[in-house]
Amino acid sequence: MRRLPTRNARGFTLLELLIALAVTAAVVALMFAGFGAIGRAEERNQRVMERSERMLVVSQWLGRKFDGLRLLSRRDGDVFVSFFSGNAAGAIWVAPLPERGDAGGLHVFRTTPLRHDNGSVDLSVEAVPYDGAMMALDWKSALRETLLQDVRTLQWFYQDGRTGEWFQEWDASKAGYPARVRLEIADERGAWPPLVFPLARSR
Repeated sequence: MRRLPTRNARGFTLLELLIALAVTAAVVALMFAGFGAIGRAEERNQRVMERSERMLVVSQWLGRKFDGLRLLSRRDGDVFVSFFSGNAAGAIWVAPLPERGDAGGLHVFRTTPLRHDNGSVDLSVEAVPYDGAMMALDWKSALRETLLQDVRTLQWFYQDGRTGEWFQEWDASKAGYPARVRLEIADERGAWPPLVFPLARSR
């Protein structure tokens, strides 16, 4: 039986190969672009979570200390004044330091901007043991803790409970204590929501 002649299977032309390679490259590029977008989104989410965590830590730490505020007085020359004062840079008040265990007890706290040689500013808290109304405040021997690094804006405000007005100065000679304290912070990503702390009225 005689076989009919068959034609050899036709291979890919150079043009078809080039088109296939171009399509494959485009698909791979789209895949990598998608992976990159996912990675960038994860990085953004991580930064947001870390920033939110920093806000929570600062708010809770200061909230506990202001909640424990003691309505005490100290001697200033020949007069006794409230043991609380503040300005736009920070505040001074008395509260317990339970984190220190047996070395705890009442301490005088001071929030202050800590400036570095490179120009950056940290939110720092210092504390010295409270020894009574006659004590001299020796901040050289204070316990120090940095609550927040690289702060771009740091402003403190104090509310008069009688008028509701906010001030950036609260002199120790004022009668009583502010009703609330507000802290405004901005970091490298912008302004935080204001942190507002009501102060204890009596202990």
